[in-house]
Amino acid sequence: MTQQCRYCGNLVTGNGIYCEAKNKELSESYTKHSNTCKMFEFNEIDAYDLNRRYKPRVRKEIRPDGQISMFDYMKGENK
Repeated sequence: MTQQCRYCGNLVTGNGIYCEAKNKELSESYTKHSNTCKMFEFNEIDAYDLNRRYKPRVRKEIRPDGQISMFDYMKGENK
């Protein structure tokens, strides 16, 4: 899983964006990009939209000849 501050339990939003683990204020663009923070604690609820949950990406199935079928991709059958 690629970790982002927006899915960390240490991030507080509201009247600013604040990281409790680092004790500093962060920018919105920083919190929406991937990082390698050692104090990351996964929380499946998005800090910016409380109705949105973390949904891992689905890997695309690659055919034996090394290509992805355009038609399978359009139908969503590549799960």
